[in-house]
Amino acid sequence: MMEKIRYEIDGKEIIADRNETILSAARREGIYIPTMCYLTKIKPIASCRMCVVEVEGVDGFVLSCQERAVEGAKIKTNSPALFKHRQNIMKLYDVNHPLECGVCDKSGECDLQNKTLEFQVSEQEFTARDQKREIKDWNYLQYDPSLC
Repeated sequence: MMEKIRYEIDGKEIIADRNETILSAARREGIYIPTMCYLTKIKPIASCRMCVVEVEGVDGFVLSCQERAVEGAKIKTNSPALFKHRQNIMKLYDVNHPLECGVCDKSGECDLQNKTLEFQVSEQEFTARDQKREIKDWNYLQYDPSLC
């Protein structure tokens, strides 16, 4: 039998297996932690940095998709600092990406668009040298690599 531990996420008591990640326990308990790269059936790759949380007594943010809580931990999934961190990540995801979602076929069904709106990114503060990417047009189908 797996050893159980108790800790808190946003003030809610969590009882979890010692080896369960913070993100997995939060999802099981209906607690929202944003992610961009997390897929439930594969090992977490921790590349998006959106799932960060604050753990009392730990300096900096913790990746909830990778880390397991310890007995008695107090974890926060949202704070002004976490929001700002996630907002800056979204600004980087949106570099050289047109924020013209209304003309995109994926509008309304796009994780990038949803997170951009959630973290209130309305303009692009960061830029990178854009590569000239040719739009391919096959009469019935058009591919624009600068869009999602």
